[in-house]
Amino acid sequence: MKYVLSVICGFLAIAGSPERGHAHNEIAQLVPSPGCIQTILNQDTRVDAVQCLVELAALDAREGRTHYGLAYPVAEVQTDQYRMMIHYTGGSFPDAALNNWPLSIDLNFGGSGWFSYLMVLVETRAAKIGSGFVQQAGDRCNDGHARWDRFSENGNGVYMRSATPFRLVNPLDELNWRAVDTAMMFDGKDDNERREEMLTLADPPLYQSWLPYHDLENCAICCAGEIVVMQNMIGTEIEPGRDHGVIGVILDPQAIAELATSEKIGDRCLAAGLDEAAAKAEPSGPDGESLYLSRDSWLEIRDGLAASCGE
Repeated sequence: MKYVLSVICGFLAIAGSPERGHAHNEIAQLVPSPGCIQTILNQDTRVDAVQCLVELAALDAREGRTHYGLAYPVAEVQTDQYRMMIHYTGGSFPDAALNNWPLSIDLNFGGSGWFSYLMVLVETRAAKIGSGFVQQAGDRCNDGHARWDRFSENGNGVYMRSATPFRLVNPLDELNWRAVDTAMMFDGKDDNERREEMLTLADPPLYQSWLPYHDLENCAICCAGEIVVMQNMIGTEIEPGRDHGVIGVILDPQAIAELATSEKIGDRCLAAGLDEAAAKAEPSGPDGESLYLSRDSWLEIRDGLAASCGE
């Protein structure tokens, strides 16, 4: 689910408008309350700013950390239907005329799944808080744990989302393979039928025709790194036909090294390519132990994975 409301146009209007409701240093101390966020997300409505905004210091929140180790508050809302973790990941757009709050949200509806949302809430000129941007991510390691990282001009934001071994090897793939696999299972298709159909569905084609679950791990608790994505909030194309695009990957060396003993061929080859990746990567993360590679650098390494492990 992704939608961009008309309010985003005002949000990215010429900076310095005399109609701005708060000075920058004042608004930095005010954030949308958990209850207000819950109302906006569930009802797709706008809430009066005086009812929505609270002092940051008044939040009963624990401390979270950005990819670079910066602290931010994390608040929790719990109802009979779900739990919601609100990450006030902060930041703002340098060309934004209206007050705005980028948020990263995790939702649990019971059971083990935690589903991510990326939001930008905006204060309109009518002193109401509404959603300028909402995008659903995935469940934990399956494209979940999505977090805003930074923002630039022209409505562009960069976020990171978790990646399984399968998604790292195929970083440009966006298909929900869990749903595909489940549907084929209920259709009673045998392994050969499923493999043939899955390869047909893949766009772009899967590297070495390695399938999720069969040849590469793809479970919701099998994090092996992250995908770094640039997202445009106002519909401008980042890539042909898309308002977003992958700009890099972050590898978890420890998690990938443990794949060397996997029963899956793709997992083993990913582990075998770790040394080459480490030699070309930049240190990343709060402790500098993760590895960042640009999209082109990673794809070049990825294209040699099968040869590097002799498969």
